[in-house]
Amino acid sequence: MPFKRKINYYETDKMGIVHHSNYIRFMEEARIDFMDKMGLPYKMVEDNNIFIPVLYAKCEYKSPAKFGDTINFEISILKFNGIRMSFSYRIINEKNGNLIAIRWNSVIVSLIQIWNLSS
Repeated sequence: MPFKRKINYYETDKMGIVHHSNYIRFMEEARIDFMDKMGLPYKMVEDNNIFIPVLYAKCEYKSPAKFGDTINFEISILKFNGIRMSFSYRIINEKNGNLIAIRWNSVIVSLIQIWNLSS
């Protein structure tokens, strides 16, 4: 089941189009939802001192999303080598089926905390 969300007014510019910077946040929401559905809740991962920073992100914008649109996210793992995981995202407008954006990013998955943040 894909992740979906409705576009809020505050996420748009004066023309009613989603500002491009919001798509990176939307994709982060989709990735966390994807991990939850895989049985790897982000909170549990971090509670085990494993952190997943984004090392690289590329987004290609194809068509705009507007206030009130519902957008669906298709997310998949492109590659995992035990250290790095690469995700692919496709964002689709639910109403008309238009492809809104595609993104690829790599994240490191085995960065284990070795310092004590409380000291």
